[in-house]
Amino acid sequence: MDIRSIVKDYDPYVFLISVLLIIWSVINIYSASFHEFSNLYIKQIFFSLLSLLIILFIPRFVNYRKLLELSFILYILGVLMLVFVKLFGTTVLGAKRWINLGFFQLQPSELMKLIIILTVAHFLSKIQLPISFKNFLKLIGLIAVPFVLIKIQPDLGSALLVLLPVLFMVFFAGFKSRYILVFNLGILLLSPVIWNHLQDYQKSRIIAFLNPEEHSKESAYQIIQAVIAVGSGQVIGKGFLEGSQSKYYFLPEQHTDFIFATIGEEWGFLVSSLLVLVYLFLSLRILYIGYGLSDMGGKFICYGIGSLIGVQAFINISMNIGLLPVVGVPLPFLSYGGTALISFSLLIAIYQNIYRVDRSISFKLVSSEVQKY
Repeated sequence: MDIRSIVKDYDPYVFLISVLLIIWSVINIYSASFHEFSNLYIKQIFFSLLSLLIILFIPRFVNYRKLLELSFILYILGVLMLVFVKLFGTTVLGAKRWINLGFFQLQPSELMKLIIILTVAHFLSKIQLPISFKNFLKLIGLIAVPFVLIKIQPDLGSALLVLLPVLFMVFFAGFKSRYILVFNLGILLLSPVIWNHLQDYQKSRIIAFLNPEEHSKESAYQIIQAVIAVGSGQVIGKGFLEGSQSKYYFLPEQHTDFIFATIGEEWGFLVSSLLVLVYLFLSLRILYIGYGLSDMGGKFICYGIGSLIGVQAFINISMNIGLLPVVGVPLPFLSYGGTALISFSLLIAIYQNIYRVDRSISFKLVSSEVQKY
């Protein structure tokens, strides 16, 4: 069985983009890390190969409807992993976000993004739409547990990315505009309380974002260096392995949160702009396919996946070019990190299964209608 026969029922656009991004991640992580970490790109090669296998084979052997039925069990397991992280997790740079499995560090918050999408999709597929305010509050209660557990790690970026795709899913579920207004007013009224519960470094990043010049050597250092790196690439970039900001250690976290700044410096405005369009197309393509589905579970999974990819890419790229505060969000498929790459690959695999199953059902329905005549 060759690859063409395996992927013949997959969405070719999403498949090709995902594969190319995963392969390109190894190239960029090598450039961003070889001068400082000798083996990170080797680890990324391993996780990239595993991710490609996930995208190739899981859509053929795992049915998304079974995952929806198991979503609450997965939710409980995800919450238990987050509790385990809080009690026994590995601490790096003051944050306790990982479970040490020996051969790699598992980050449950990344898996929780996938689990929440499945759980919310299952919930929305079982209720009467448009969603009522009562059911919306039930969803908020469901999300609040992992949100708080992730936020106190502390990891505000991942906590927000557990929440934001759900808000998009709720919007697509027909949530009334007056409820959205009430929710936004509630967030506004609670903003002083939210501010008081932020970590000191998170407050510093927000203040630095609003006035970076006064904090150029402190909390605004990352933003300023990232913007310099992106701008120095100009139209066509300095060339592969030629980024001075990254190679001379000016740009921090250049292989993770600031991989886009490395890409901008070495590949330039043209490639960076194309990358933005690629993420936009990938997100809209998945949302578009979801819109055309009749199965509500598959529809809302697509809404969640498309929203997560689009929102996470937007947040990461925006903080790399100084449009948002630094919140520690990796760029989908491109940033270094085994759990994040596997999680997004699982999301793409689930989407491909939805695409494959729905296409099969549609063909059978058309065939049965033709036979009537």
